[in-house]
Amino acid sequence: RLVEMMKGCKDKDRAKLETYVREWRGLGVRFRIYENESADCDREIAHLKLKKEASAQVRKHLSGDLEDANRRMELIMQEIDLIQDQVEHQKAKDREMDAQIAEKQQRQQLVKQTRDSLATERDKIRLMVTHFAPPNFNVDSVLE
Repeated sequence: RLVEMMKGCKDKDRAKLETYVREWRGLGVRFRIYENESADCDREIAHLKLKKEASAQVRKHLSGDLEDANRRMELIMQEIDLIQDQVEHQKAKDREMDAQIAEKQQRQQLVKQTRDSLATERDKIRLMVTHFAPPNFNVDSVLE
């Protein structure tokens, strides 16, 4: 076709036409390369957009998981606080019971001392009553 076109042209125009055709073919090759590159970019962009959408879905899911975990953590922290309060309450009760035990032990010691003192007095009285009793007389029958 180019040959047919050139037959009707002057020599000077024929040279220009050949130059234009060569440039056209050179530009055509470059144009197809860039068209292919552009199509490749379009595919890569579409692929990356799909990956980004998938990433957004994963982030959304993870955000929900994080919220759930934070709620569970808050409940656990509340439970820990409650348990710590109960432990402190039990420690306070232990200290209170230790004080009561010490008080009861002191009272018991005083009661024993008083009882021992009374037992000594009773022994003295028994001895005195035995002194007044006739021989072989059961003094305990009178004292009890």
